[in-house]
Amino acid sequence: MKRLQKVFLLVLVFVVLGCLVIAESIEVWLTGHNNEELRIIRDITEAGFTARTGIEVDYTLLSWGDNENRYLMAAASGEAPDVGGAGALFLPELGLRGALVDLSTMPGFEEVKNRATPSFYRALQYKSLTFGIPYFSTVTVGYQRDDILQSLGFSELTTWDELRQALPKIQANGSNFALQWFLTETLYADVNMFMWQRGVDDYNRDLTRSGYDDPECVIAFTDYVELYTKYKIPQELPLQQAFVSGELALALSYPYFFMNLTYGAPQVAGKWSIVQAPGYIMNGKLNRTTTGTGSALGIFDSSKKKQQAWEYIKWLTEEQTQLELASRIMSQIQGAIFVPANVGSATKIGIDQASGEIFNKALAESTTSVYGLVAPRHRRRYLQMAAQRAILQGDDPKEAILLAAEEHNSEISRKQIEYDRFIKKLLGKK
Repeated sequence: MKRLQKVFLLVLVFVVLGCLVIAESIEVWLTGHNNEELRIIRDITEAGFTARTGIEVDYTLLSWGDNENRYLMAAASGEAPDVGGAGALFLPELGLRGALVDLSTMPGFEEVKNRATPSFYRALQYKSLTFGIPYFSTVTVGYQRDDILQSLGFSELTTWDELRQALPKIQANGSNFALQWFLTETLYADVNMFMWQRGVDDYNRDLTRSGYDDPECVIAFTDYVELYTKYKIPQELPLQQAFVSGELALALSYPYFFMNLTYGAPQVAGKWSIVQAPGYIMNGKLNRTTTGTGSALGIFDSSKKKQQAWEYIKWLTEEQTQLELASRIMSQIQGAIFVPANVGSATKIGIDQASGEIFNKALAESTTSVYGLVAPRHRRRYLQMAAQRAILQGDDPKEAILLAAEEHNSEISRKQIEYDRFIKKLLGKK
């Protein structure tokens, strides 16, 4: 009898030890980080999240070029991770098809949601459904050569009217202005900026029609086009080289350009600063809205560990975690920058106070593309084609943008039928 008791106790010890050795784990796919950043994320996860919860995290890194196809294939095959990190607009596309969890159903959602700039959720929600939580951010600001502008009698050009008036003098002295995306496939972001500043959007308010045929959108698009056709800003240029040489006195870009200039252009140190982008005065108020966005995290509906996945998202979006990521990435990878998604955190990431305040102000006034049923890659193409017709082929800007509206409306009608059953099913669960 005693022998059997000893054997039983021995077996029990092995079972307990086995349970301790086999730690609980979740699978997380992230998009767009380099290997050095992922190493830092892993280190912080082990020391913070895993140490706190006992949950290990198995990371996989995806590129911007293939992440959408990887996620679509994984969702279709049932081989999706527990948590997926991607560009914001793509997550609702997965979510409306039932592949992602509506995060508004998770405990403590409102507190987690409110950590990020509210406008970020335009790209993560559809109606009352939310499919992602932002975990880092980026925003368009202006970079200006103070020495060049001051020598010409200018300080900060706050409106598009001021810029247009200043451009002939700036150009006569061998310099110029550049929009962020030139004539690349991402030019939609520049067009959106002009639209938002005039109070219009890609869709109407209830997302049932295109916003491109709104009269204010026609004005915004025409102003955008005429910077190229009438005011002769560059259609293509090596940004940093042109800014350092003085070929550009003012350019729009994301925060990475701040670090490129700080570490890669010592010859212009003290000669440049960041400002908010020019804007329109609408109803007596200056509107300088630009793109503020970032990657977000969603939970796949196929996950068997949804609560653990939610704990991970909550941890990664805590301000303390975000600031530690920023500190480690920026101190260990020269020239890198990590702007947390947490509201107001840009002044806490190790850059000078004045620049951090500009980033914070720009983020607070920024917005991002609203999610409608038309896949972002299609909607963006309408704007790209309209811009190419007007700038490269000489078409009338009004006709070009109205044609984009017609194409957009046709696709919206098709998608309303295609997504109808998915939306009714998801909203029925609320």
